[in-house]
Amino acid sequence: MKICPTCNRTYTDASLNFCLEDGTPLTVSAPGTAAPGFDPNATIRYTDPRDTKAPAAEPSRPATPPVYQVAEPVSHQGSQFGQQQPSNLPAPGPPARKSKALWWILGGLLVAGIIIIGGVIMILALASIGSNSNANSNRGNLNSRNSNRSTNANASNSNANANANASLPAILTDDFSEQKWGTGNYAFGDIWYADGEYHMRSKPKTYLVMYAPSTDYKTGNATVRVTARSVDGTPAASGFGLIVHGEKSKSGQLEDYALLIYTGDEPKYEIIKHKGGQQTEIVPWATSKVIRTGTNPNQLEVRARGSELSFYINGQYVDRITDSENFKGGIAGLYTSDTAEIAFDDLEIKR
Repeated sequence: MKICPTCNRTYTDASLNFCLEDGTPLTVSAPGTAAPGFDPNATIRYTDPRDTKAPAAEPSRPATPPVYQVAEPVSHQGSQFGQQQPSNLPAPGPPARKSKALWWILGGLLVAGIIIIGGVIMILALASIGSNSNANSNRGNLNSRNSNRSTNANASNSNANANANASLPAILTDDFSEQKWGTGNYAFGDIWYADGEYHMRSKPKTYLVMYAPSTDYKTGNATVRVTARSVDGTPAASGFGLIVHGEKSKSGQLEDYALLIYTGDEPKYEIIKHKGGQQTEIVPWATSKVIRTGTNPNQLEVRARGSELSFYINGQYVDRITDSENFKGGIAGLYTSDTAEIAFDDLEIKR
């Protein structure tokens, strides 16, 4: 038990160290003993009450302090740079007078800046006059060199086109007496040699393409001819014909142009393009009296001159297109569709 030595109050809470009435440090009493002079029934004396009377008024001062009007709350207006708010503060008093020495300093700095800028402009002007005179004296030489460079560039381009075919034979002929082209049974049809001809037969409702066996069959800036016929007179529903500028893309897709003919009762021709795995119609089917029907052979011809492709059937001109895809680096090829058996013969490439 703990006892307050001032007011003799006792506390049984061992965690208390100070009296709750007067803050005096508590002492520990022996067990079983009562606090000396402590009477539980005695009246406890409390401290005197605080004086709550208002203090005496101070003597009034002669000067009355200024009165400020409190502004009403205002709404904030947001912006991309933060919030903006109108000000209601009292207007500021007149600004303090500045020393005239500051104006003299500013004036001196301004004059010095003008002098420096003027000097820089004069130096640049003199340098520009000198460079212009040198440029004028060299302009004649530059123009002459540019004209020579343009002439050389044109000559280089023409030489490059000529050199592209320089390593190739001027005339290549293939009568299919030697088995150079691919043969076999493929997912889209069958290809084989027979009787000195190259035979192709596609699967129903699809088409079959075969490219030439080497780059000797390139068709850029060349005239390409081939003879083709239906073996039993059955027309290929979607046509058969000659391919030029054929090449596979990096993804293995066909890229070429083709002249196709239909040898049924109403003979007609079509010009198509392969790109990105799609067959696109360049010139839609058009009837032509120069196409032979039945088992009669037809000579198909494509003349490539730069980006221009001209198409002939049995020696007669039928149409012309522009190689907008720049396929002119490819080789010759052959095309057939559906189940008709088509025989190709006498391929010729003349450069």
